[in-house]
Parts: sequence; C-alpha cells; structure tokens
Amino acid sequence: MMLDFSDLAVVDVHCHPYTRKDRLSADEWVDEVSFGGGSAEYLKAGGIAVDDAALETLQRVKRDTLYFRYMLRRLAEYFQVDATVAAVVEARNRAIADQGYAAYARSLHQAGRIETLIVDDGHPLPPVNLERFRAETGVEIVPIFRIEVLIQQLLDEDSGWAKFQRAYDEGIALALSEGGYKGLKSIIAYRTGLDIDPGSRSSDQGMIALEKIRRARGRGGDAIKNLRDHLFCRAIERCIDFDVPLQVHTGMGDWEVHLAACRPALLMELLRYPAYRACKVLLVHTGYPYQAEAGYIANVLPNIWCDLSEGLPFAGNAGKRIIAEVLEMAPPSRVCYGSDTYGTPEPFYTSALLGKQALAQALQDLIDDRFMTEAEARDIAKMIFSENARELYGI
Repeated sequence: MMLDFSDLAVVDVHCHPYTRKDRLSADEWVDEVSFGGGSAEYLKAGGIAVDDAALETLQRVKRDTLYFRYMLRRLAEYFQVDATVAAVVEARNRAIADQGYAAYARSLHQAGRIETLIVDDGHPLPPVNLERFRAETGVEIVPIFRIEVLIQQLLDEDSGWAKFQRAYDEGIALALSEGGYKGLKSIIAYRTGLDIDPGSRSSDQGMIALEKIRRARGRGGDAIKNLRDHLFCRAIERCIDFDVPLQVHTGMGDWEVHLAACRPALLMELLRYPAYRACKVLLVHTGYPYQAEAGYIANVLPNIWCDLSEGLPFAGNAGKRIIAEVLEMAPPSRVCYGSDTYGTPEPFYTSALLGKQALAQALQDLIDDRFMTEAEARDIAKMIFSENARELYGI
C-alpha cells in the first residue's frame, strides 16, 4: 500500500499573495494559474506581433504541460465536473458566486490542509494588501521582505552613497523590526547571478559602484553587479543581526532568468565564508534543475535549507525525482515544502496534493529499499510539510 500523507498539515515556505479575482474567462484563468514563462510581453519584447494566432499558441502551450493536465484533473475531481478547462472554470466561477470569494478560497486551502503561507510580497507589484489576503484565505500569513524592491527604489532616487547606504540598512531594519516581516528574500540570481565574491562587502565597493552607476545614468555595466553583490552581503549581515532566514532564488524562473548563473554551487564560496556562516539560508527552488547541488550544500553547511518549490508543482511528474535527488544528501530536517504558486487559490491546493503524492512516492521507494520504516517516513513527511519551516521561521 502506498503511503498516504493527505491528512498532513502544510506550511508553504515560498509562495506569493494574490489579489481577488471573481469571474474569469477560460483564457484568463489559464494565464493566472500557468507557469510564467510564455507571455505576450515576451513576444512583444522580441518585436513579434501579438495577434489572435499568437495568443492561441500561448494558450495551447500553457494548457499542454503535464503540470496543467494534473491540476485540471485534480480540480475536476474537487468540483465533480469533466476534466476540461471550460467545465473547471465554470465550476470555479459558480462556486465563487454561490459561496463568496473568501469562503471559496478558504475551502480550497482547507481541502489541501494548508495552514500557513510564507509569502514573498515582492511579487506581484504593487504589493497585495496582506491583511485583506489573510482575511480572504483564512490561513496564517508570514511575509518576507524582498530586498530588490528596496534597491530599485533607491536606484531611482538621485542620492549619493551615504544616503543610499543609510536608507538601505534602515529600510531592512524597519521591515524586520516593525513591519512584521520574518525574513528577507533576494532574487539577485535574476539580476547579476549567484557568483558573489565574499569580498564584495568591502567598505569601498558599494560607494565606487554607485558612483559609476550615477555617472553612467543607470547603465553601470560591471558596477551594477558590484553594487548588488555588496548589498546582498549587507543583507546577510542584517539577517544575522535579527536572527531571521534569507531566502535566495536559485535555479529555474521565468524567461528572464540566466539559468547558468543560478546554480546553487555558485554560492558555496560565499556561504562558507566565516563571517556569514551564522546566516540561515533557504535555497529557493532547490536550484532545480540543479537540485542535487542544493542537497549537497545542505549536507555540508549546517545553516542551509532546501525549498522544493517551483519544481513542485510546475515540473509535474518530476516531483518524485526532485525530492529523491535532494534527499540523496540533504538531511530531511533541512528540506521544506514550498510551491511558488500565485495568481488564484487553485494552484495552492493542487500543488499541496502533488507535493504529498510525490513525497509519498519518493519515501515509499526508500522504504522498499530498506532505508527507513513507514513510521520514519511519516515523521519525515511531517518535517518537510510543516515542522522544518515552523522551526526555521519561529512560527
């Protein structure tokens, strides 16, 4: 008999808040719940006309992924309708009209046993009202502060280094001390990559880099990387000061990401630097498709955690393999469930289902190979789905 973790509580360690969306057309709903790679904006940026044929192609690609097919079938089971986009979207819209949006959203989170969402409110922008989001979802909301939003705000101002540095440090300190944020998040991987020299924290690097950027009117070349690397190191120090975790994007993302510069292994020199060893770091997405690197780092560096999000759910049937490869080296006490879902409540629900299915399959194989007992597997599942995240964030 296959392991069954459907009753386990879920803490989603990495996801995004969403705004209320009542009635949606089929195409609108597909755009909201699909992985964010294919978009009209991407085509426009390449000078490609976004006509009806192009939009039809985008819809077909989004609907054809294994992730989407799984989500559609699980939602069809939930609504007890045919597994077609039209039927599922109509059932969704009807449920919202009958129950009210908040009751509908809460019912999906309850069905997935989702108790807590640790949300990066740096996406979408402008930020979602978290009090309203908390009321609509009915779950515990734990916000984390994305440093790149603050960095961009400061770059848009015409200030010198002294003011910039002070505003950056004070902005982070205020978010953590009074803003209700329980940690920091960085997407430096998207901007300039994860190859960050620990020496970037030198007192002059930030000042020199900003001066070059100002003289170049925002186009600073290497200076942009030097500044972001310096500010990333300062963020590590603030996390140590406030004893909160730092989430770092690694691996896959949307079409803008430079995948080769997002490998977790690129962070090794920085993470093992003596001054930074006290920082608790969560490797977001476990660096998928480089998840074995993240698992290894979590083994040899004691303050590193792996987050399973984005591979779960968007890599579909790869979930079992991703988990198995992470657990080849990572202690189960250093692995957290996450989804990186957004947009509407439905993907949060189906991601929790897929995560439990994939973990059950991976751990069943380990039971069959005599690495653990069924009781041990269940304890590990509890750790991954909630206990590790609660310990990491003190919630």
